[in-house]
Amino acid sequence: MKTSKLAILSIFFLLLTTTATFAADDGNTKPRISAYPVTSGTADIINQTSVSGNIKGVACDYVSGAGANLIFTVNGAATQTIDVSGGVVDVNGEYHTGWIPMNIRFTSSIRVQIQHTGGTGESYCTVSWALD
Repeated sequence: MKTSKLAILSIFFLLLTTTATFAADDGNTKPRISAYPVTSGTADIINQTSVSGNIKGVACDYVSGAGANLIFTVNGAATQTIDVSGGVVDVNGEYHTGWIPMNIRFTSSIRVQIQHTGGTGESYCTVSWALD
């Protein structure tokens, strides 16, 4: 009975530790923060090429009902768009997404754009990222 419990616990521990290993971050990176406000159109938050690293996370703020998409181009591949509009409203009527953790790994290039999606106010997004 003790042997079977020990075997089950060992298997569980092995599965738990290998799963955590796949989610590990290198940690040996040079941190950066980039931010950009837009009131219309699309603008680059990060336009960096010939580097490797990862996107750690994003946070966005919106004034006067504004909204935004973040457009990621990783290693020159097809773009991926995330709608980050909305969030929590504060006492001034401004919306904040709070911190959205990510771990987007890039090995050759990264480009992050903010695209204003509506409203008369400003969309302002901050991206935390790091280079290897």
